[in-house]
Amino acid sequence: MSGYRVPSVPATHEIVIKNSRFVASVRHADSAAAHQQHIRECQQQWPGASHYCTAALYGSPQDSQSYAMSDDGEPSGTAGRPMFHVLQSSGIGEVSVVVTRYFGGVKLGTGGLQRAYSQAVSEVLKVLTCHEKVLRKPAQINYDYADQSVVSHALQHYDAVIKEQQFTAHIEAILDVVADTATELQSDIKNATQGRVVMTIINEDG
Repeated sequence: MSGYRVPSVPATHEIVIKNSRFVASVRHADSAAAHQQHIRECQQQWPGASHYCTAALYGSPQDSQSYAMSDDGEPSGTAGRPMFHVLQSSGIGEVSVVVTRYFGGVKLGTGGLQRAYSQAVSEVLKVLTCHEKVLRKPAQINYDYADQSVVSHALQHYDAVIKEQQFTAHIEAILDVVADTATELQSDIKNATQGRVVMTIINEDG
């Protein structure tokens, strides 16, 4: 997987079902703290609501570990979980959604609530602007000053980011390289320096 979409700017969308207002707010969130901040901002922006139901994915859409959901007083399973399922199937990651409900006096029933909260999230995602997040992995490289121009050219060509760099008897660097082209970059550097320089890809999985 080369990457996934993440929200670029916050978005809101409102629907009305049987006199109840459902105001959906979506924004970027890559942590529980960012999600909680989003909830607080919605409570301030739309005060006095009946419920602030929430769902969030802190990582990629395929990450089954980093997520949150809350029914916030609605019957169990009628809000947070349906909202989360819409997020999961959207292909969007690092995303927080809050649906603020102002009760309109007509009960919707469990099925009606599930449909309403799902629809609110589906509708706001339609107006959300996203951009592609490129997945990267760490790497390290050591090389002599004589190879600096060749190595720098290769790193720039493959959009590698230098995170740390030390200039001693030789140059040592910690890199963030694009995951999809990491092995290709590794091969190009080795070939361009006749095997003198070898970039090591750090395996984060241990």
